[in-house]
Amino acid sequence: MSVLLAHRSRRTSASLAALAFVTAAVMLTACTAPPPEPGGESTADGAINVGFTVAPTTLDPASGCTLDDARLTSALYVQLVQNGVKDGPDDTEEVDPTVVEPYFASSWDVSDDGLTYTFHLNEGWTFPSGEPMDAEAVKYSLERANTIAGCGQAIINDLYTDPLLIQEITAVDDATVEIDLDHPDPDFLLAMATSAASIVDPSLVEANGGVAEALPNEWLTTNEAGSGPYRLTEYEPGTRAVLTRDPDFQGEPGASEVINVNWIQSDSAMQLQIENGTLDIAQGLTKTSAKAIEDKGELKVVTSYATANMQFLMPNDTAPWDNAKLREAVTYAIPYQDILDNVLQGYGQLYYGPIPPTMPGYDDSVAGARTYDLDKAKQLAEESGVELPVTVELDILSSDPTQSSIATILQGALSEIGIDLEVKAMSEAEWGEAVYGLTAPSALRLDGPAIFGAGYYLQYDEVCDSAWNTGRICVEGNSELLAEARGALSEEDRDAALSQLQENWVAESPKVPLYLDGTAVVMASGFQYRWSPTTDMRFWAVG
Repeated sequence: MSVLLAHRSRRTSASLAALAFVTAAVMLTACTAPPPEPGGESTADGAINVGFTVAPTTLDPASGCTLDDARLTSALYVQLVQNGVKDGPDDTEEVDPTVVEPYFASSWDVSDDGLTYTFHLNEGWTFPSGEPMDAEAVKYSLERANTIAGCGQAIINDLYTDPLLIQEITAVDDATVEIDLDHPDPDFLLAMATSAASIVDPSLVEANGGVAEALPNEWLTTNEAGSGPYRLTEYEPGTRAVLTRDPDFQGEPGASEVINVNWIQSDSAMQLQIENGTLDIAQGLTKTSAKAIEDKGELKVVTSYATANMQFLMPNDTAPWDNAKLREAVTYAIPYQDILDNVLQGYGQLYYGPIPPTMPGYDDSVAGARTYDLDKAKQLAEESGVELPVTVELDILSSDPTQSSIATILQGALSEIGIDLEVKAMSEAEWGEAVYGLTAPSALRLDGPAIFGAGYYLQYDEVCDSAWNTGRICVEGNSELLAEARGALSEEDRDAALSQLQENWVAESPKVPLYLDGTAVVMASGFQYRWSPTTDMRFWAVG
């Protein structure tokens, strides 16, 4: 499970936790879809059939909280800017989440003090309703995200929510939008490239519930008021969706005429459908199934990396994890390579530290991969002074076979240094209540941010009193270093602050990043594919 962000602003910790575990519960509940209906040519200008495992809980870009919620929005909506593109593996492309390029805004200016962004819009664009897509629509869309106070509010404000980063939005004229910030933020444009910053059709929103303070728009949960290259022509929540290319879209058109989306919970069913040609692309297969397909050599398997990483949480404010020496012992007692080889089938990358290696600011010299060293682990455990053996509950998701396999390995490994893990497999709701409610004795968690910058991501657990600090971490000096990094106007200053932050973090061993997760996507030969952590299907097609 990968929750994008730390949910809502101006809420109590209990409210945040409640939203988080409800989101977790819903996001992993998807119905098994029937095979796609036959028909539709598999050509670059025809239809494609795609399969995913987890369905979105909402189609409203201002309410979505997870990568799965963002799955359709890149095709249905435009944003002021979009991420850049770079070469990917095996003759594919990848989105570069650290770079922004023009989209609905053809260009922009930033004031010398970094407080005012002026966006110059493409002129003559209209919504499918015929209403103008202009500065007033941009102002309406961003202010709506702030007003309903959903996950989108936290994202477009780069997790600055008290006060909000966005202070004022002005439609200077039809083709010019000015956004004033509370303080300079070098990552603000990255926030504007997310689906949370999508431009909605105000006429449709107002005709279907409008905007209410701190409340989601129920109509947009299952409908779209879009501005992008595709229209939602069919939708069965949790089962299937059909996206049809909009011939009147003024931007770059979608690569396929029709995208048939199917949510398939059964791993064996998805594997069968991609192997027999019913699906053109399958995303979400278990690593074992992906490896079996790759070994046959009949389909292409492309592995891509973003920032999703599996963590072993050791709540630092609770015994025995309040002892830094014992936490460090744990980091050397885990056979990381065994997990990578036998659980992930090689679809992963090892590292250690608070910042994933794919993210700007990662410093390999202080946060390189940790090695398995049982003798050192035993020595550190003895030096800790903790009376061993000790028994600790480990909370995992009952629906996640990967967590189950990892838990078994951790049980055997940590027993060698006197830590006996009692694995508790929990429902999504139970797990979310424990982890986000900050009561889990220890837990496994797959984590990743909405904005692919260290400033946003580290806000989760490098701020001691953050409501989103699931590891209950408080490394001395790191809150100040994070603030310094987030406000830095040069990469050199940012990286210097982040390097010291990582060095402090490694010295405290506050949690264990077990691996950076590789997403193994299976596709038909010749498939035109662009990887994006948020699943941007605009440029997918069968060649």
